[in-house]
Amino acid sequence: MKTKPTSLLAAKTLSRNKVLVLLSLVLWCLMLVIGAACRSTAPEAPRTELAVAPGGCAPVSFTIDPASSPWLPPTDVNINGGGAATATLRDAGVFAWQEFIALNWPAVAQTGATNTRDQPDPTVPFGNSTGPLVWHTFRHKAEIFPGTGQPPGYPGSTASTYYGYDAAPQYIYANGAIPSFASLNGPTPTPTGSPSPAPWINLDEQSEIGLDTMYAGTLSSANLPFPGQQILFLAKANRAEYTYVAANKWWDGSAPGPATAAYIAQAFASPQSYVEPSPGSSQYVAFPNNTIEVKAAWRQLTAAEASSGRFYTTTVRYYNANSAQQVGYIDAQNNPGQGYPVWGLVALHIIQKTPSAPYFIYATFSQADNILDSNGNCIEDVNGKLVTGPCATPSAATPAPTAALEPNITSTAATSTTPETSQTIQQLQPATSSLTVQTAGQRLFYNNSAPAPMPTPTATPNTTQGIVAVNQRKHNIPQCIIDVNTAVHAAIKTYGQQNNNGNPVWQYYKLINVQYQPYDKPAGTTYTGAPNGPDPSTYYQANEVVETNYNLQVFSGQFQHDPNNNDNILNLITDYVSDSTSPFYGQPFKNVYYNLPAIVPGSSPTPNPNSGKAANMGGCMGCHGNAQVAGYDFSFILKNAPVFAPEVGTAPTSAAVPSAVGLAKFRKMLIKNSARSR
Repeated sequence: MKTKPTSLLAAKTLSRNKVLVLLSLVLWCLMLVIGAACRSTAPEAPRTELAVAPGGCAPVSFTIDPASSPWLPPTDVNINGGGAATATLRDAGVFAWQEFIALNWPAVAQTGATNTRDQPDPTVPFGNSTGPLVWHTFRHKAEIFPGTGQPPGYPGSTASTYYGYDAAPQYIYANGAIPSFASLNGPTPTPTGSPSPAPWINLDEQSEIGLDTMYAGTLSSANLPFPGQQILFLAKANRAEYTYVAANKWWDGSAPGPATAAYIAQAFASPQSYVEPSPGSSQYVAFPNNTIEVKAAWRQLTAAEASSGRFYTTTVRYYNANSAQQVGYIDAQNNPGQGYPVWGLVALHIIQKTPSAPYFIYATFSQADNILDSNGNCIEDVNGKLVTGPCATPSAATPAPTAALEPNITSTAATSTTPETSQTIQQLQPATSSLTVQTAGQRLFYNNSAPAPMPTPTATPNTTQGIVAVNQRKHNIPQCIIDVNTAVHAAIKTYGQQNNNGNPVWQYYKLINVQYQPYDKPAGTTYTGAPNGPDPSTYYQANEVVETNYNLQVFSGQFQHDPNNNDNILNLITDYVSDSTSPFYGQPFKNVYYNLPAIVPGSSPTPNPNSGKAANMGGCMGCHGNAQVAGYDFSFILKNAPVFAPEVGTAPTSAAVPSAVGLAKFRKMLIKNSARSR
């Protein structure tokens, strides 16, 4: 853009010095105009430092407008402003809600035809469907990584049919399909009938990555044959992940994780040299962009909860064992008249790999009424603001300050001392809890997994054993996320009213937080905030029913090896390389390696040369980062493939009882050899 500097004509009569001054001012103004014009069409280059997560960020603008195709998930955050590197927490919060709405949009009719799974139906309004939602039709982990044989739909398929991705759901474990629980002559009651095809919601996980089992204090464990309070989980992935795995035939656990881990490990001493493998690589594990994984938490509802309109409900499948330890499935119909509790969604965790966030973006949502006091009153409103009183009509008064957990668990961080001893690893107190199911009341509570007696010489638990109750979050929801939730809930309600739905259920779900940038915390410290860093609740992002265990609420670094035998049975964490066979034993551990991408308008981001970075990240990203350095691109369902068996629910206990299922699952989180320890 050119402008004619007419003011210079009048300057001819001025002194030379005045002309020069005036000319300088005009040129400076001209540069500002040109610069502003350029910024309106091209994003800023990514910063080398991270954006500061603000306090409040109101006003937030959000609408559900059919003209903008809200049924399609966003492909990146801050897409017109530089991507993840220059995004704000508000940008990321809006992105997360756009994901949530798209994935919870009603799916097209599921006929088994190509391009029907994970496809939205734009003709059905958001929140108005009784059929499956888009994320329901993602492939369950057992459909991608079956315990035996090829994935359902794969035989005879081709790339043009997405390797059979759209076949009806089947859940095949090591011994094949699981029989119905009723066929095992198990105890009654059992639901009548079983849907065909199998339910989309297959709850085959019963612990928080093997660390603990989670319960809600709203039901009695007398609801046999299943402990009614327990929260169960599932994991699914979208078409992009499945076709990548199927094209490479990695469903059997044969993915090149060790080679990928060795490639990443080369950057331990010089992170700036790290270059990410190309998305879709077959040499190394590198998922294509817009790979999405979800983890969902569900539990049985009381009759009052089921009829409240505040919980999303549908038919689910879960598993139980009879007295002979034979495992069978139970399909709980979404019908209170069946004489069996209805199941409700209590949390949804979404991670997506994007062009500007190759480390994935981590968004976590929960039902509004999860955290209750012992009398059943909410301590947060639907937006995440601290309140007191009944969930439907809370007061503005905030709850009295209290420890996040009862008993009040405290931690002394692991040190870099080598060789490690039982005194230099993380220390948690107290060793036991005196709470019971009755004294926990209606609060959430959990049981930590107890260590096995062998091969550890002593069976002394390292985590608090017994019932641990949740009073509130370790880190409250940031005000900016509360502001985003407030705007989105208003938009959901307006949209519902426009579509003959005066009480849309999704207004009772809230974003807890979203992680969109790694941050490198100094080893051995508690993160309390830093210039150009996220707030602590974002750094330590944790969902109250997905990452409830104390160490998951304060996670950073890696899981601790046992100094006696280098195995992973302690359930502890450390910021230092704890594998004694690693040449970097005792040095600060980094769990996320990435590049700052070069953002060029109209093209995909590409890594900047010599822009590699490594971070000791916390929360969800840091935990999944352990899967990256293990060689599996932030995916634990790929790292733990194949899926051999469904997990069976367990009743809460006040005693330290070793959990074979939990320990076996947790040990898979370990990064053992020297290549994976870096």
